[in-house]
Amino acid sequence: MYHSKKTSSTQLPSSLSTIAIAVISINAACASSNAFAEDTTALPALVVTGEKINKDIKETTTAVTVIAKENYENGESKEVNDIVTVAPNVTSAGFGTINIRGVNGAGAAVGGNAFMTGGRPRISTSVDGVTESWGGYNFTPAQLWDTQQVEILRGPQSTTQGTNSIGGAVIINTNDPVFTSESAVRLGLEQYENDNLNYNLAIMNNGVLVEDELAYRIAFDGTKGEGFLNYAQENSELDDGPDVNDSESQNFRGKLLWKPQNIDGLEAKLTLVHRKNTGEYLSWANDSDNDFSSQTMTLDSTKNQNTRLQDSTVDTISTEISYNISNQTKNILQVSYNDYTAYFDEYPGDTIAKKTEKRITVENRLIFTPSDSNLSGFIGAYASQADTTLDVDFTTSINNFYVADGTKTTLALYGDTAYSLSDRATLNIGGRIENENQDRTLVRRSTQTLNQDEDTTVFLPKLSATYKLNQNTTLGASISRGYNGGGAALDWSDYSYYTYDKEEVTAYEFSSKSQFQNFNINASVFFNDYSDYQAYTSDRLENVKSAHTYGAELEAVVFVNEDLEIRGSIGTLQTKVDSTDADTSSWNGNEITYSPDLNLGLGFTQYIGDNWSFGADATYVGEYYSDLDNTEDYKAGDYLITNARVKYEIGDFTIDGYIKNLTNEDVVYLINQGTRASVGQTRTIGLSATYRM
Repeated sequence: MYHSKKTSSTQLPSSLSTIAIAVISINAACASSNAFAEDTTALPALVVTGEKINKDIKETTTAVTVIAKENYENGESKEVNDIVTVAPNVTSAGFGTINIRGVNGAGAAVGGNAFMTGGRPRISTSVDGVTESWGGYNFTPAQLWDTQQVEILRGPQSTTQGTNSIGGAVIINTNDPVFTSESAVRLGLEQYENDNLNYNLAIMNNGVLVEDELAYRIAFDGTKGEGFLNYAQENSELDDGPDVNDSESQNFRGKLLWKPQNIDGLEAKLTLVHRKNTGEYLSWANDSDNDFSSQTMTLDSTKNQNTRLQDSTVDTISTEISYNISNQTKNILQVSYNDYTAYFDEYPGDTIAKKTEKRITVENRLIFTPSDSNLSGFIGAYASQADTTLDVDFTTSINNFYVADGTKTTLALYGDTAYSLSDRATLNIGGRIENENQDRTLVRRSTQTLNQDEDTTVFLPKLSATYKLNQNTTLGASISRGYNGGGAALDWSDYSYYTYDKEEVTAYEFSSKSQFQNFNINASVFFNDYSDYQAYTSDRLENVKSAHTYGAELEAVVFVNEDLEIRGSIGTLQTKVDSTDADTSSWNGNEITYSPDLNLGLGFTQYIGDNWSFGADATYVGEYYSDLDNTEDYKAGDYLITNARVKYEIGDFTIDGYIKNLTNEDVVYLINQGTRASVGQTRTIGLSATYRM
């Protein structure tokens, strides 16, 4: 909402009802008194695309934050996960991922464990409708340059997005070609607390090939330099090895838009994407004696204290063809092919790993919005096949390796219909039937073999309703099912074959969304009832019989006058493991990992005349556990990050200066085995210059 100029007997706690009443009361008060003057800046309408049909934000019951490009185009945030934490109950995680309402986007297994188990993410990220591949870490993160907006949908999105979205979804819409000529270039520089530098170059060019019929748009964004992490050596690891803090990224996107003049209502887009990331990608520190406050990783070849250097790529080609069958019916067909390679070399260790995925996806949606009927909505069909390979060589002996290959085929029918019960009340009924087949083989040392051939069909319904309290405020309620697939793996302790079940959630949500001329306020309360929640021990994936989470969220943005914008958010979260099997009984009653009780955000932007503006944002994340054992020494979080920025615009030229982590707060996202932690970026001073033509 950011703008610019298994079944469980758990009961809903009474405190949640209290929160719900408070939320509705706040919005009702706003609705009855538009307290601000009329001569203030009007906020633009917010359109949500992440539910497969364009909706005004007040028409959806989903808790969603929409971030416009003006909030990140200065280069302060370059990757999508840099910006999404402005949403309540969305926090940064290790491995280049995020948490939404305590659900870790990486999934239950990360890194090498994700490789071995076939584990999958719980938060889906899609760019222009194409779902990003996942390799255990965020090897090739989606970039923000030349994008239109980012949407963060909190809570299960399995009905529309399918598997891998039990926790939520991040939707990125990039800019399409337009039928005018325009270009832009941005140069940027960042300096970290350790004096390392990182450079950024971003270019965009849009042109017309055939007037009002054929246009193109190309965008490039690259970074190169050294990171914020400090490195030390126990012996001569740094003297004898590679530059472990060097990294480079290259991100290219090309689009072609065709609107044939002689075929009314037809539009076709072709998109090509190439991304390549090399060098440092981890943020592990092992200075545990200093509570990880020096953000230092000491390499030691004798004690398996290693880092990893990547060489990973993504190549995607997609086409989207939309056709207005009539003024009230539209068909959208998207076909995409994704070729993904995640590769790393361990240093000073000898392990090398390579995972590939080649995926082809076909998705078709028929959207109907008849003006003479109370019924509207869409019907969709989805088909995908992903072929994967895995090659891990520990190189400590000739027979110490893993190899794997597999094919995953997914077929789904889904849809959503809205029926207007009255001028104010609307009932939505949606659902998804999805079949997934996994055929996967994994071999270790030529002796231990995993053969998995599994077929699963799930039904994921969603029921929701909205009620227009008045022209400004809409109340909503929803019940939905979320799902994430199961799988099979080899136990790390004895390399025996085992399986783990799919995890499911029933989600209940109440919402209130208000939009006025100069301020918006959105609120939600939620309760999630999980069955067979997936969790990772030191050796294998386990299923927790039942667990629950609940909380509330509030976010607002207001123009106090035409020159001052204030924004804020509050997220609260409570979690509990309700029941487990005997071998994990120690988890009973514990909190789920990555679940801070409180998450706060507050910021402002002050405009000075036509050229200058400055602002700041502060985000607080409460304390949480890094493991389901709730080990006291593995607590992370409890940090406050403050960012500040200033902008000068003159004509087509813009200069931006910013400081991230202004107070140089020591940030720990998670602690692993007590000796290492994923740490956050130190104070960073940045400067960028953008010229648009």
